[in-house]
Amino acid sequence: MSMFGVEGTGPRFPSYLRTFLPTFLFVMVCGIVGPIFLLMYFVIDEPDTGWMLWSGLGITILDVVIAVVVSTAVSRSRVRATRLRATGVVAVAYIRSIEQTNVTVNDQPLMRLGLRVEGRGVVPFDKVITARVPMYRQPMLHARRLAVLVDPETQEIEVDWQGSALLAGTVPAVFSSSADGRTYDLTGNVEALTEIISILHRHGIRVQGSVDLRSDPVARREVMDVVMRSSGAVTPVGVAGPARSAVTPPLSAVTSAASARGPEQRLAELDALRGRGVITDEEYAAARKRAIDAL
Repeated sequence: MSMFGVEGTGPRFPSYLRTFLPTFLFVMVCGIVGPIFLLMYFVIDEPDTGWMLWSGLGITILDVVIAVVVSTAVSRSRVRATRLRATGVVAVAYIRSIEQTNVTVNDQPLMRLGLRVEGRGVVPFDKVITARVPMYRQPMLHARRLAVLVDPETQEIEVDWQGSALLAGTVPAVFSSSADGRTYDLTGNVEALTEIISILHRHGIRVQGSVDLRSDPVARREVMDVVMRSSGAVTPVGVAGPARSAVTPPLSAVTSAASARGPEQRLAELDALRGRGVITDEEYAAARKRAIDAL
């Protein structure tokens, strides 16, 4: 099976210092009056300037506290996302409610989504999340389903927006098989695409753009098994039939998954995650078993 696209990268481990320094500098620029008061107190030799010392100290300390709070929240979010990408399971979150919060972050609206999360190995549960949803992603919400990574124990979730685009049908999901020379269109086949996304996640492959899976024969075989099993409901691209017309989208629009990483690299990344304390021993054991099963 061949898929067209670019090679992805492995997970990058978040650093608190890399998060804190830019945040601290930004907060200090916004609250620059604190350091200015301190500088003026020590430079100006005038009576009645004591208020500058205390005001400067108070504002500067407040700046530091704000930077620490924001950095801690961002760092925890990144650690959670990294952990879920390493040990989470793929599920589908059905959107039950959408609310505007009238808040924007970097001109991106914050929306409150009420979700019903269901998936293999996941006890169905309801979850309300607040997420930034840029304008170009909002059409996905009309399909009322999102691809998510779930921790079944804690019920933490992370939205996979690339996978959600496949489930929503906002991008085509077209697969080309070198075995029979045919191209299969699974756009809109939620069950099959969810299973394919789960396979890619288990092999450490992020759904991002489109790629050639020939470098990972195990993942390629598992994905093509799903494609061929589901092909009875679709007609190969370029072949007229009752399921679709002879007019088909151009191959330049083909989209599917990201590149593969070998099981050895996957195991090394899990070791690094456990060493950094991002995942627990139980999560490590479960993810390691999935990686070994893929060998």
